[in-house]
Amino acid sequence: MSTKVLAAVAVTTALTLTACTDSPPDDATATGTATSPAVDCGPPPAADVTSPEGWIGYLAEHPDSVGLVIDDGHGNVVAHRADDPQPLASAVKVVHLAAYAQAVADGTLDPAEQIPVAEWERWYLPDTDGGAHPAAMQRLGVTAEGTVALDDLVTAMIQESDNAAPDYLRDRLGDDALTAAAEQGGWHDFAPPTMLGNTLGFIAPEDTDADLWDTAQHYANDPGFRAEIHKLLQQPDVLPDDPYGEMDRIQRDDNAGTAEQLAGIHRAIADGSFGSGADIAREHLEWQPAPPGTEGLGFKGGSLPGILTEAMSLRLADGTVATAVILTSNMTEADYTAARGSFAHQGLMFAAMTEPEIFDRIRCAV
Repeated sequence: MSTKVLAAVAVTTALTLTACTDSPPDDATATGTATSPAVDCGPPPAADVTSPEGWIGYLAEHPDSVGLVIDDGHGNVVAHRADDPQPLASAVKVVHLAAYAQAVADGTLDPAEQIPVAEWERWYLPDTDGGAHPAAMQRLGVTAEGTVALDDLVTAMIQESDNAAPDYLRDRLGDDALTAAAEQGGWHDFAPPTMLGNTLGFIAPEDTDADLWDTAQHYANDPGFRAEIHKLLQQPDVLPDDPYGEMDRIQRDDNAGTAEQLAGIHRAIADGSFGSGADIAREHLEWQPAPPGTEGLGFKGGSLPGILTEAMSLRLADGTVATAVILTSNMTEADYTAARGSFAHQGLMFAAMTEPEIFDRIRCAV
């Protein structure tokens, strides 16, 4: 149910959006904090998840299902429900990346180690990841019978958003390594999720143990159980009656976090305060060329039925680091499908980190 990453920013020049006109609300909870000059706010634009402008309207119309925090790196911050847990989808994989980076930095893992693809695929549930795993295999030029460098496996987790890689890393590193990496990034009380377990709980609840990680390990270690699940996937009507509601419930139970927690670890990796391994994690997150006028753009998002998440960090030549996180849940099927078709929220987030007037438009909206 995870989707492969699309381009983080469709445009590399500043977006131009209409200015605000009326006074912003006085409610500090709604507007968050910001030190930019006060602006007048008019009515928000019509909600439309296929354009950056329309996303401002969507944020205004859905205050109870969005969490966000945007920091332009110059002391201006806008936050809305930034400390409320939200479903994270694949955005959580930044923690697995951070734990991997620490393990490489301290010599626990060798990024050049050759891993049997079969070991990777023990954690893979076919036809449930939007084609991410096959796309990664094709990009890397590996087959099920071959091997893959450990670092290449990690690129699949970030670039295509492969779902098997984070569970492989969790199994290999252990939960303590993940929670320690999250803590190093300022994310306290992190509870490691399982991508595979989430999906198994979604499509085969009757075969799911009370602990989703136990179920994921059962799948990975028992070929007979894997075969049963693969057979189940071939049956019609395998999805629950309310797939959007069920996915939301599972995510909130096993894979939830706040916009501030996600922003914090991205910020720590981008500015180096994460410490050992920050450069390794940063290189993976900044896998696309830096937009003109910047040193690097790191990002990791995710999508599941009704859930769209994104976290970004932007490094500028003067050392400034900006961050933006938007967590969206409870989307209608129409909005979710349209949003995934455009990924216009990514363009809005980039603009919000670099254009003060767009930052203020969002502050007006929330």
